[in-house]
Amino acid sequence: MTPDSNIFVTVGTEFTLSLKSTPTTGYAWEVQTLPEGIQLLGSDYENEKPVHDIRPGASVMHLFRFRALTTGQHMITFMLKRPWESDAIEFHTATVHSN
Repeated sequence: MTPDSNIFVTVGTEFTLSLKSTPTTGYAWEVQTLPEGIQLLGSDYENEKPVHDIRPGASVMHLFRFRALTTGQHMITFMLKRPWESDAIEFHTATVHSN
């Protein structure tokens, strides 16, 4: 399991959460639970090359962009899995503290 994250933001601001990923193996992070007080703005891989040009097995950072919509403590859960499989191999929880 990836260590949990604590993120402190102001309501209305965007923030990014980065998770290490190996997309060439078929495994990708997905948002499993997204609370109502948080908006997912998008996700992408941080790499100078397109995903199809990454060496097999090489790791990159999977970036998720969010916006805090309400004050409070919000938990976002991520799972690492292949799209065609039902079971995740890893989970990560981010606790967002917004004011």
